[in-house]
Amino acid sequence: MDIEKLTLKSRSNSGSAIVLPWRALGFATLASVVAALVILGFVSRATARNADDSAAAESYKSNCVVCHGADGTGTPTGKSLKVPDLHSDAVQKMTDQQIEDQIANGKNNMPPFKSTLTKDQIAALAAYVHSAFGKKK
Repeated sequence: MDIEKLTLKSRSNSGSAIVLPWRALGFATLASVVAALVILGFVSRATARNADDSAAAESYKSNCVVCHGADGTGTPTGKSLKVPDLHSDAVQKMTDQQIEDQIANGKNNMPPFKSTLTKDQIAALAAYVHSAFGKKK
């Protein structure tokens, strides 16, 4: 098969084929198609990331804000329980896996959430701790 030609079956009953050279499509057309596919890939990933971030933010509000506070610095209740400031170097230096383990299994005064949150929700929360509170206040 000649790789510089694209063969398309015609829609007629004759069974004849239309042969188009790739060069006839032109570099600009090919580049446009490739660019469109790349852009669509980025848009779909960004949309998925935004949905994940939104779900993680809602999960944080539902499960964590009581002790850690909306801003991650801790509520009076949380501070009395000695919850860490989520902006702190100690928390931000933790890997996602370490944070996931603490969310799932609890630590010190923090209760475990493995029976109330899915693994995906826990993973999203760990990533959210880094993305939402990773910048210095």
